[in-house]
Amino acid sequence: MKLRIAGIGALGPGFEDWPGLRALLDGAPPPAESGPVRPAPEGIPPRERRRAPLSVKLAVAVAEQACADAGIAPADTVSVFASGMGDMDITDYMCRTLAEDEPLLSPTKFHNSVHNAPVGYWTISQDARLSSNAVAGFTHTVPTSLLEAATQCLAEQVPVLWASQDIAAPAPFRDIADIDAPCAFALLLLPHGEDDIEVGHEAGGRVLELSVEPGAGEWPAFDLPALATLYDGNPTARLLPLLRAITQADAAPLRLPLGASLDLVVQAA
Repeated sequence: MKLRIAGIGALGPGFEDWPGLRALLDGAPPPAESGPVRPAPEGIPPRERRRAPLSVKLAVAVAEQACADAGIAPADTVSVFASGMGDMDITDYMCRTLAEDEPLLSPTKFHNSVHNAPVGYWTISQDARLSSNAVAGFTHTVPTSLLEAATQCLAEQVPVLWASQDIAAPAPFRDIADIDAPCAFALLLLPHGEDDIEVGHEAGGRVLELSVEPGAGEWPAFDLPALATLYDGNPTARLLPLLRAITQADAAPLRLPLGASLDLVVQAA
């Protein structure tokens, strides 16, 4: 399977967009002071944005970045949104509330608890009426959802917006998801051969060749100190080796585990 990258979005500790992340991937030191990750997606109306949780804001913000980078209207894309753990803050709140003597749940929080909340906010705010999907795969979320996005892109011959996010884990989740910091990434993918769309960054136009092969379930090493902790802990950050590869002219193929015995093999050309 061959795809073209037309746009990239990125948001996390020490970077607010793709250029900021690109600097870290090139070996630049992280900012001396880095405050909390606080996305403010412009496409969500202010009233809804105030009620939206961090998970939604992260996903929508990077989706906006990727579409703007590619110069493609959100309404013209199929979308695949992903998260390894969903909104753990809301899950924690709901479990605690339901254990109380008077289990009165906030309707807004309940509304935002579903796994497809980010893609719902995205499609409604952007009037995006093409097909949309929400994918979860715990630590294998990135390759699983990328395979879904690639399949739709090539089968339907349409632009596909892929976006993934995971937030920091509250205490009850730390035994299974020791996530210290939130991050989100988005890719605007085109069928290979769509060369009539101008792109605004040096990674634009890079071709990804994907295949599924037997594997050992091992993740590639990632040795950048500024991003190593994020990569090790956050399921969405497992995209970082691929983002690094597309900035290099001679990057080796990457093997991203789809499970214990299958890998998604990705070559950036």
